[in-house]
Amino acid sequence: MSIALSRKPLLSSMSDREDGRTAILLVEDDDADARLVTRSLTPYARRASVARATSLKEARAWLHRNACDVVLLDLSLPDSFGLETVTRLHADAPSLPLVVLTGYDDEDFALDILAHGAQDYLVKGQTDGPLMWRAVQHAMARKRLEEELRLSEERLQGIIGLAQDAILTTDANLNITLFNRAAESLFGYDADDILGRPLSLLIPERFRPDHDAHIADFSVSELQARVMTNRREVLGLTANGQEFPAEVSIAKLHHAHGLLFTAVIRDVSERKRVESELRRMATTDPLTGLNNRRRFLELAEVEMARLRRYGRAVSVLMLDIDRFKAINDTHGHAVGDHALVRLAEVCRDELRDTDHIGRLGGEEFAIILPETPLASAAEVAERLRQRLALAEVPIVPGDHGHGCLRMTVSIGVAMCGDEDSSIERALGRADRALYEAKAAGRNRIVVSDGYPGPAFASASGPISMAS
Repeated sequence: MSIALSRKPLLSSMSDREDGRTAILLVEDDDADARLVTRSLTPYARRASVARATSLKEARAWLHRNACDVVLLDLSLPDSFGLETVTRLHADAPSLPLVVLTGYDDEDFALDILAHGAQDYLVKGQTDGPLMWRAVQHAMARKRLEEELRLSEERLQGIIGLAQDAILTTDANLNITLFNRAAESLFGYDADDILGRPLSLLIPERFRPDHDAHIADFSVSELQARVMTNRREVLGLTANGQEFPAEVSIAKLHHAHGLLFTAVIRDVSERKRVESELRRMATTDPLTGLNNRRRFLELAEVEMARLRRYGRAVSVLMLDIDRFKAINDTHGHAVGDHALVRLAEVCRDELRDTDHIGRLGGEEFAIILPETPLASAAEVAERLRQRLALAEVPIVPGDHGHGCLRMTVSIGVAMCGDEDSSIERALGRADRALYEAKAAGRNRIVVSDGYPGPAFASASGPISMAS
């Protein structure tokens, strides 16, 4: 089957819907260009049907009678020319995806086309069948998403009582000339009190110089609008001095009285809170609140990079609870969880803010100690071992001092070297030392004497060297 070319609809809307094919209307008055388009789409004949109109008037009439999925639109028609063609057809069928066919290959012009309602554009003579078919599919997908977003936003606005974003306008001197009710609610100023006053009142003082510089650059740029999401952070300032994260879009208008700026401002505090919570959930062990394995390894590699650059000592500890399975089997997993949480609490209390601890899995934990040579790391490990041996874990929730168990830990200690390709090598040495501590009777630390660093002279207490 091939795609035929006709100035009349080739298939009724019913047949298009029954066979599942994409219904395309080609609006093109030039016969040669029309043939090129249909020839390009011939390989997709089983998936698409093409009807043709030669003028905007004929296209409007066809669309009034037939269902259509997408329009391929030439800008130069007998009864319409240029961007006006897009505007007029988009006004008639705002929900219909438009792919513009043009002989003018210019990025700014393409952006204007999109701004006037088209979903995509193709340059004549530079388009093959796969590219055209992909443009058709993408236009429909983009339009569908746009419609879904529009409907979603309408539903949301209905739920929250048709609430609107804050909108304000300033003159060229950045004095406020318009302040809507949503802006009043957001910033805590009455419009009568804020009109004529400088925009800087709504910006934290430390950001005002940078903001003025951004506005100055925007004033002389060719852009007419800018969504200010490429900045590191945008903060608003309320009348009572509270700061809030904001999403800001800004547009400029050349007015008879000079340049005007209009900003649409949305409070994104809740979105920021959700993003922060998602980041926390993605990087935190849910039981102990410590770094999870992935986050710990990320932090450890940062310390390794500092070691390679500055040559500063970095040590690692591997530790786990002795006979943890017996705790679970004897007292239940809830008590085992209490033991893990208690270990995390003791370690957090003992370690520095610059140290990093993570739960790698089960009862296994790892600690990285920046700026810490091997001997000092062994001392930290011994303090942790002693503190944890004294920690009480209630067998019955809320029962402290009665019905508690004590736990012990075994710890392996190793030092990182600038020749380590990754933190995993140092953790491997510490892990081997940990298992030697287990084999030697548990409740002790073992210091790896493998590469790198000198042998550690053990002090009193259950500290030994890995052989």
